Amino acid sequence: MAEMRQIVKLLEEQRRALMDQLAAVDKAIAALDSADDPAEPAARQVKARRTQTDSHKHAIAVGKRKARNARDAAKGLMREVHDDDFVPAVGRRGDGDADAPRLVKKKP
Repeated sequence: MAEMRQIVKLLEEQRRALMDQLAAVDKAIAALDSADDPAEPAARQVKARRTQTDSHKHAIAVGKRKARNARDAAKGLMREVHDDDFVPAVGRRGDGDADAPRLVKKKP
């Protein structure tokens, strides 16, 4: 009987050793399988570039103009300031003198 227990103990040790070897083989197979299929890198999401609307650009330009005028007024360099809807009057070029150049003084 003592001999039988030794045989069972020896077989259990061999079984444990074989199970460890089998686990190592399974681990190696899994590593090789994952090496064949390289993981695709995740696609990066890039945010769209933020742009300003035309009305916002216009509002910024108006604000800069007002700030520039205020700065010039503080320095004493202020010019005549017109409203935003101001349109300068444009005269017609030929009030009867269609042939005369523009920069020549007229003789009375």
